Amino acid sequence: MLHRFPYKDFSPIELPDGNIGGIYKPAEYSQKDDESKIFEKALANPIGTDRLDRIVKAGMKIVIVVDDITRSTKTELMLPLVLKQLKGAKIENEDISIFIALGTHRQMTEQEIRLKYTQEAAENHQIINPDWKTKQDYQVVEKSPDGFEIKVHKAILEADFVIGLGQAVPHMYAGFGGGGKIINPGCCEEQTIGQMHWLSHTIPTEKRFGVRENKVRALVDDVAVKSGLKFIVNEIPKQDGTIAKAFAGDPIEAHRGACRFAAELYCVKVKQADIVVADSYPADIDLWQSIKAMYSAHFAVKKGGTLIFATPSPEKISSQHPEIIDIGYKCGFEQIEKLTGAGRLSKVVAANVWAGNEITQHCQVIIVSGGISRKEAQTIGFDWTASPQQALAEAMKRHGNNAKINILCGASKIICQV
Repeated sequence: MLHRFPYKDFSPIELPDGNIGGIYKPAEYSQKDDESKIFEKALANPIGTDRLDRIVKAGMKIVIVVDDITRSTKTELMLPLVLKQLKGAKIENEDISIFIALGTHRQMTEQEIRLKYTQEAAENHQIINPDWKTKQDYQVVEKSPDGFEIKVHKAILEADFVIGLGQAVPHMYAGFGGGGKIINPGCCEEQTIGQMHWLSHTIPTEKRFGVRENKVRALVDDVAVKSGLKFIVNEIPKQDGTIAKAFAGDPIEAHRGACRFAAELYCVKVKQADIVVADSYPADIDLWQSIKAMYSAHFAVKKGGTLIFATPSPEKISSQHPEIIDIGYKCGFEQIEKLTGAGRLSKVVAANVWAGNEITQHCQVIIVSGGISRKEAQTIGFDWTASPQQALAEAMKRHGNNAKINILCGASKIICQV
């Protein structure tokens, strides 16, 4: 069979029919409404709270926190509807700011801002495009039980009412994206983000990935609520990127509803195979993002098997965390702990390296990418080929002509149940 990737620059791969173990993708979901109508219905029927236009008051300073360019969230549809409700409640343009939840991602360009949030929003509202390296912009919300200071951007803490717009998709640390995650890590200082991510190593994978109620999510929710997050709108996208459903309302209750729906849509029962072919769509701007899809895909591979991973990664491995190239994903847990303890590695990067190490300990990874070179891939612990077909030839040589092959379409939106 011929399998095509969701990237125009990637050649298709020819797979022997008799070797196909399974083709996996999120469940089909029939939706009659157009996408704007889906968001309108969610806003008209919020969970755990009244309608947005009934709970905000004229004169309030409102901050709308939005996903950045690394997320496929349909903010260009969602944001105008939220602004419409705020204007219906007599909130003036100058009292509404739009905060980009960058975490430790790079700042967005002016062109990206106008495309993702609409030109009208960019022209009529203050856009806060934070730089995570500007430490003085973050203030303490509380101290953790062990005395660690949890810091959030001052623009969030100074608001009267905070709204979060995001999407509930599978996440390797917090179970799912969305909800309070728009604040923590989206609006937090680097060490706070690191604490949240690094906490994930204390939770078994089966109680974390695709599972909402875990210690990481509890911390996310706690920080978000204490920082003033009062209302969310979260989408659940289908495999092709269009919207299946949206949820609005209380940051915790509405998010729980979104995660229940997302689990039904994204969970697939998988029989592990010798070889897995997967793509990172749409989490594919760099390897820092696409490793989420790789993490999901590695569950579909037998121990010692091979994962063929197609990702464009136009911004290479990570523009903000180049130390990954020096450390790589072969770095074991004890070594990671030593590096973080010595202050040589931030916990933000440590969590990413640890997740990558879990993958490399489980299977061989062959990267197919125009953005990542052979040398870069090999330096961090992966193999590399120029084409998917070449990768398959190498994997078949390793596992034999009878090797079973699984295909994961859009692995970043799949929760594999083995």
